[in-house]
Amino acid sequence: MNEQEIKEFFKNTFNTVADGYDNSALRFFPESAARLPAYLGLQGDEHVLDVATGTGVGAMALAASLPHGRVTGIDFSEKMLTRAGRKIAARGLVNVELHEMDMQSIAFPDRHFDAASCCFALFFIEDMQEQLRHIASKVREGGKVAITSFYETSFSPQVDVFFSCLERYGIEPPSMTWKRVATTEKCTSLFEGAGLQNVSVDRLDSGYLLNSPEEWWQIVWNGGFRGLVEQLSEDDLTRFREEHLAEIGELANGDGIRMEMGIIYSVGVA
Repeated sequence: MNEQEIKEFFKNTFNTVADGYDNSALRFFPESAARLPAYLGLQGDEHVLDVATGTGVGAMALAASLPHGRVTGIDFSEKMLTRAGRKIAARGLVNVELHEMDMQSIAFPDRHFDAASCCFALFFIEDMQEQLRHIASKVREGGKVAITSFYETSFSPQVDVFFSCLERYGIEPPSMTWKRVATTEKCTSLFEGAGLQNVSVDRLDSGYLLNSPEEWWQIVWNGGFRGLVEQLSEDDLTRFREEHLAEIGELANGDGIRMEMGIIYSVGVA
């Protein structure tokens, strides 16, 4: 696929999974977002840009730390933004605004924001360094930019079992885009290459126990992996799900099914 086709693939995938994206099986999203305000060092009166805001998890975490400030969230998925809007309204947050916008063409003036965040999305862009520069250009001089990404062992061992099963069904696993920034060294190099200053990179272990194979399926079905299994016919999808979840069940011990989840927080000054 060319770059535009890849973008449409991801856009369609995230429109499809929007209603299930807040499933508790994907609890690493809100748990990691809760740490964003501290990494950005917010004082409470800033205007923060949240890039690829999705269902608003990061934007809402930031908004809670901005009693005298506000958050502008952007995303290219209309259905993600619709869900985010409902959640924001339900919580009575009045300091968050949302815009349907491609993060590769952020339509705000340069140096318009005090800080920016981008959670688990930068790695979808081929030229990550240029994308990071683009985000940083919207932040005032001296403002912080924070990016979250997955550590290289995240989703293990389940993801290896998943890809192996896909291959048996004739679907070649794609290169995992998030692995391009899946170590602290790669993130440091990315930020320094994009011209950010005072770069700091932390890795936190946030793995957890899945209660059942079905909980892993919720991660597959309500996240970025769904576009892969939807390439199967209806009958093959039924068989794949049954076969794959039986394999996932074999990973269980007395406490549940452990899934590794390392979160990398990269922060730099514009």
